Amino acid sequence: MIGKVISGRYQIIQNLGGGGFGQTFLAEDLQLPDHHKCVVKKLSPTSNDAFVVKIASRLFETEARVLHQLGSHDRIPRLLAHFEEDSEFYLVQELIEGDDLTQELIAKDRTVDGYPVGRMKETQTIAFLMDILETLDFVHQQGAIHRDIKPANLMRRHGDGKIVLIDFGAVKQVGTATAIGSTVAIGTDGYMPNEQAIGKPRPCSDLYAVGAIAIQGLTGLAPNLLSENLETGELAWRNAPAHAAFKYRAVVSDGLARIIDKLVKYDFRDRYQSAEAVLTDLRKLDSAIAPTLVSNTKQTNFQEITSSFEAHDNVATKFSPLKSPRDYFPINRRKNQLVAIALGIVSAIALVGTVMFLRPSSVINNNVNVSSPNFKYLFLSERPIEIQDVAGKSEYELDIMRNEIFARYGRRFQDPELQAYFNKQPWYKPIYEPDRFPEGLLTSIEQQNVDYLLNFQVRSAQKTSNANTCDYTKRVISDPNPPINVRQGGGVDYAIVGKLNNGTQITVTGEKQGWLQISDPIAGWVAANRTKPICL
Repeated sequence: MIGKVISGRYQIIQNLGGGGFGQTFLAEDLQLPDHHKCVVKKLSPTSNDAFVVKIASRLFETEARVLHQLGSHDRIPRLLAHFEEDSEFYLVQELIEGDDLTQELIAKDRTVDGYPVGRMKETQTIAFLMDILETLDFVHQQGAIHRDIKPANLMRRHGDGKIVLIDFGAVKQVGTATAIGSTVAIGTDGYMPNEQAIGKPRPCSDLYAVGAIAIQGLTGLAPNLLSENLETGELAWRNAPAHAAFKYRAVVSDGLARIIDKLVKYDFRDRYQSAEAVLTDLRKLDSAIAPTLVSNTKQTNFQEITSSFEAHDNVATKFSPLKSPRDYFPINRRKNQLVAIALGIVSAIALVGTVMFLRPSSVINNNVNVSSPNFKYLFLSERPIEIQDVAGKSEYELDIMRNEIFARYGRRFQDPELQAYFNKQPWYKPIYEPDRFPEGLLTSIEQQNVDYLLNFQVRSAQKTSNANTCDYTKRVISDPNPPINVRQGGGVDYAIVGKLNNGTQITVTGEKQGWLQISDPIAGWVAANRTKPICL
C-alpha cells in the first residue's frame, strides 16, 4: 500500500497499524496545498468468515455514518471522505497531532513500601474527567455510544493539551438494532462493564470506561488488575484489600471518590445515566474546593500523621528534600541577591517609586505582585508553615497551596490541568516556561514551606493507607439458606465439590466476578455475597 494513491488524491506514506477489522495508514492529500496529512482506514477483516466480514462491514459503515453525523466537533476527528475503490472500502479522517494516554498513565515510580505512584493527582483527575465528559456528552446527545473508550483511544493534542476522542470503529447508534441482544459485544477488558460484555451497551457503559481510566491515573494500575470488594462486588480501588494480587492505593478526597464510585458501579442502573449529570457534580466539587479550599476528606488519626512535625520545623534538615521536576527549585542565594537588585531597578523604573526590591520577587513583568491580597495562601511567603495550616486539607488543596507559591512568580506548569486551574485566578500572569523558571526567585521561607508540604503529603498518604482492619483472607460462611455449595469453579455451572455450614471459617486465595477461591477447609469456589470478613 505504501506509495499507492487512492481516490486520485490520497497517497499512502506510512502504515500506522491495524486491528481485527481493518488497517490504518498515514496519507497525504495531493489536492491540498503542502500535501496536508490525513489518516486513511481500510476495511480489511483478518478472517474470511462470512459472519466476521458482515460484522466488519457493518461497523465500518456505522463509523463513517456517525463521524459524518458528529460533524466538526473540536475534539473528534473530522470525516474527510468515505468511498469504495476496486471493491475496497476506505475512510479518510483528520489527523490528530498528539500522543495517546497509554504512556501518560503508566506508573513510573513506586513508593518506598512498594506501591505504584499514580500519574494523576486529584486536580488532574478532575480536569481529565471534565475534558472527556464534555466530548462524550456531545456524542451521546447525537445518539451514539463509543464502546471502546480506553487510554489508546484518547489523544492529548499537542497544540492545546486537550483530549481528542478517536477510533469510532466500535461505535453503536442507539436504536439501530432490532433488539438490544443482537448487538455484538465489543470493548476492552478492564474498561468494558458487564452489560457491554454481553452485548447490551448503554451510554453509561462509556461512563464506566471513563471512571476506570480515572482510577488508573490515580492508582497507577490498569483497571483489569484491580480487586473487587468481596462484600459488594464493586471495584475496591481506593486501597488494595489483603486478598488483592497487586498492591495499589489512591490518595483522593471523599467528594471525588464518590463521583468515581458512581461512574464504575457494577449495576448500570446505579451509575450516572448521562455525562452531563457527572459534569454537574464535578462542577459543584470544583467550585466547592477551588475558591474556598474547604476539605471534606476524612483525616484518619491526624495526630499520628502530624506527630513528628512541630511548629516552625525546618523540614529541610528534619527530612531529606523531595525533588520534583514540577515544583522543586534549589536556592542559590548569590543569584537570588543579584536577581533581586536587577529586578528592583526594573520595578522602580516601571512603577515610579514602588519599592518592590525590598523582597526577592519575580517583577520582570510589573503585573506580578507577590503581596497581592487576592492570594489564598499569602502566608506561605511570610512565615514558616505550621501544623494547623495543613490540618484537614485534602491532597488537592495541598497541591494548590504548594504550587501557588510558584504561580505568583509567573511560572507555567507542565500539567495542563494544573495550568488550567491557575489560569482561572485573576492575579495569575504566566511568564516562565517550567524548564526556564529562575532558580533563585523563591525566598528561603517559601522554599522551606514547599519542602514541608511535599514531606507532609507523602507521610499522610503512608499513614492513611494502613487504615484497613479487616482480614479479607479469613472469612466465615453466612448463607441465608445453608449449607453453601462449594464448586469447582467460579460460577453456578461448575460441579459441586462439597458444602459448608454457616460459621465455618474459610481461607480465601483469590476472587473473580463475585466468586471466591478458597483453599480451606475445602478447595473450591463459593459465592462472595454468602460470606463475611473477619474484622479485628
